[in-house]
Amino acid sequence: MGRIYAMSDIHGYYDSMEKNLGKIDLENKENKLIFCGDYIGYGPESSKVLYRIKKLTENYSGQVAALKGNHETMFLEFLEAKENDVWNIEWIGADKDFSTINTFISEETKDKIYKIKLEHYNPIEVGFKISKLIKDDIKTNHKELINWLKSLPLYYEAEKQIFVHAGIDEEAGDWWQYGTPDEMFVMKYPPTFGKFYKDIIAGHVGTNSLKNEEGFSGVYWDGENHFYIDGTVVISGNIPLLIYDIDTGQYIY
Repeated sequence: MGRIYAMSDIHGYYDSMEKNLGKIDLENKENKLIFCGDYIGYGPESSKVLYRIKKLTENYSGQVAALKGNHETMFLEFLEAKENDVWNIEWIGADKDFSTINTFISEETKDKIYKIKLEHYNPIEVGFKISKLIKDDIKTNHKELINWLKSLPLYYEAEKQIFVHAGIDEEAGDWWQYGTPDEMFVMKYPPTFGKFYKDIIAGHVGTNSLKNEEGFSGVYWDGENHFYIDGTVVISGNIPLLIYDIDTGQYIY
């Protein structure tokens, strides 16, 4: 038997992700790796992170699974929004310094954005013009990646665990697959603690806040059936790696 590895909330921090990947042996066909969402946003290499994870899911089909997080969901909503939808402006406005956008678009598009900012003074008009440029560039140059993102599942169920980005509707019991709205899988807040019939492995909420300990960036276990693995990499530089040993039934972190 092998091990199940899980990490979440990479947020464009490629090197931190690679540090964890160096600890995982995927040549052992018994091992599995579950990415629990939020691969983009904040960090300097969002697109590089996505392409790396995509390649892993393709090269190790059946061993590596990638789940959708709220940041991927919002990114796709931006790409699919109508031209006059205010979400176009809100999403690019939330991407501070275009930290995510700049990892996807060409230098030519960056130059066009700069010129638009110089030539137009109405911030709403500027926002819509820029958003169209960005979307056209990404849709043209990253078609396969976008289709892959759209295909990502919202959860992964193993014999003993449920892996998810944010959480599930635990009140639905063993009907949680049907009782959990799609939005809850990626946006659930506040997190749930206590007993459940399977272990819940999730990210989304920084473990420093769950432990109420500034500087903490490890795995948070509630003592029952919940493991949270968002190490707030944008502050800590750390992405926790949770390991489940199938032979012993023990978690390692």
